[in-house]
Amino acid sequence: MVVDRNKLENLLKQLPEDLQNEVLQFAESLLHRSDNRSSGNGTPLVRSFFGIWDSGDPRSADNDRIDADLADEYASSHEAHQ
Repeated sequence: MVVDRNKLENLLKQLPEDLQNEVLQFAESLLHRSDNRSSGNGTPLVRSFFGIWDSGDPRSADNDRIDADLADEYASSHEAHQ
């Protein structure tokens, strides 16, 4: 990921002074983290996306429930759904 540090610093100047350093450190940690997760060609590894979205449902990854939902959908004619 190519980052223009000057552009970042100009954006940071718009923040209150007490937050500027904290945000800069956070941004640099994100860059470092994404560099470590790169596949070598600049694209992130697929594993870096695991767990990135939280549906709010603690059972959303329950394979039996997912299979049952899929079976229900495949068995449905979808004609009565409006």
